[in-house]
Amino acid sequence: MLLLQFPATVAAQDNTLDGDWGDDWGIEEPTGVPVYGFVEAAMGSRLSSSPYHQRLSLAELRLRLGSDYTWQGVTYTAKGDLAYDDVAGGWKGRTRELNAQFSLLDNLDIKAGRQILTWGTGDYLFLNDLFPKDWQSFFAGRDDEYLKAPSDALKTSAYFDWFNVDLVWTPEFDSDRFISGERLSFFNPLAGELVGPEQMTTVDKPSGDEIAIRLFKTVRGTEWALYGYDGYFKSPEALTEQLVPTFSGLQVVGASMRRPFAAGIINLETAYHRSTDDPHGGQPLVPNSQWRFLVGYEQELMTRFTGGFQAYLEHLSDYSALLDNLPAGQDEPDQNRLVVTSRLTWQNEASDLTLSFFTFYSPTANDGYLRPTVDYRLNDHWYIAGGLNLFFGEQQQTFFKQFNDNNNLYLRVRYAF
Repeated sequence: MLLLQFPATVAAQDNTLDGDWGDDWGIEEPTGVPVYGFVEAAMGSRLSSSPYHQRLSLAELRLRLGSDYTWQGVTYTAKGDLAYDDVAGGWKGRTRELNAQFSLLDNLDIKAGRQILTWGTGDYLFLNDLFPKDWQSFFAGRDDEYLKAPSDALKTSAYFDWFNVDLVWTPEFDSDRFISGERLSFFNPLAGELVGPEQMTTVDKPSGDEIAIRLFKTVRGTEWALYGYDGYFKSPEALTEQLVPTFSGLQVVGASMRRPFAAGIINLETAYHRSTDDPHGGQPLVPNSQWRFLVGYEQELMTRFTGGFQAYLEHLSDYSALLDNLPAGQDEPDQNRLVVTSRLTWQNEASDLTLSFFTFYSPTANDGYLRPTVDYRLNDHWYIAGGLNLFFGEQQQTFFKQFNDNNNLYLRVRYAF
């Protein structure tokens, strides 16, 4: 961490020649703004040639600068990235955080501006977390922090004896950074085939706002939460009458629980996603409403070795109406999509080497995604990370199998300061 020093200010006082005039000078302590960040080089390559993209999947040099400063009871946070991305072709600068935090009352906190928001209990699975995600970064091998994209929002947090409340208002809809074909190919149901950057289409993005709320409290070691959301689907899963991808309206209510169980921790979460533009499932160009359920468990299996398991279910509502209105020739979707995950993590005794193996598998679609990673911290400044993104399946249109041409190996080297 660097500290930007400002010169001390010296205030002259009324002083006389016969006094101890040296004590009559008021010298303020030096003030400073801490600056921290990192420089990172990242390289990645596809494991096989692709007709849609070059072999290089990740090639960038990134500078992160950040600072936190408190003045007059307000904490200001700024974080930004400047990166040369050879895959996308050029320099890009992005503000990751730029916000102010302060307390209006003893039990009321405000955070306004660009910020990273997250809640829910899932590990890489999101039921009630409707804040934007960056799936292109995640599947290309950038650091996990980049999975959470920033929101331009106003967050209010209130704390009471019986419960606590987080209320987030986003004045302009923040979508996911979804797979668009620019960096990763994907299956386009309209085209009936995989598409890349040449087949990228315009997306119709709404201009409305979003509201998310969470009521939460820990009672006797159990974390309870209720959730609500009013906004839009985070990815363009709907189509306009002109067959342009768009974001249809979405309302979500849900709940979660997390507590110690046996030798580990169990979590349960559920959410009902109501498709407000198609509440009865009769519109073939709009996604159906659905229920989501999650159960997870994690424990230490042996010293420095932990294991986690999740079972996740998506259940489409009004399924018969969906089938009755399905366009001719379009494949029938499954009413239920089940995904099971596991995470195995090992650390050495010095905690500077971490090996992790995360797996997704869907028995209903018979596809999956493997994510082995290794992280090594040489010292307080130098850090090396690498891993694989491996997709598999039988049918090209299933969620994980569609990314099979994007299987990649990556390596990142970081110097932090």
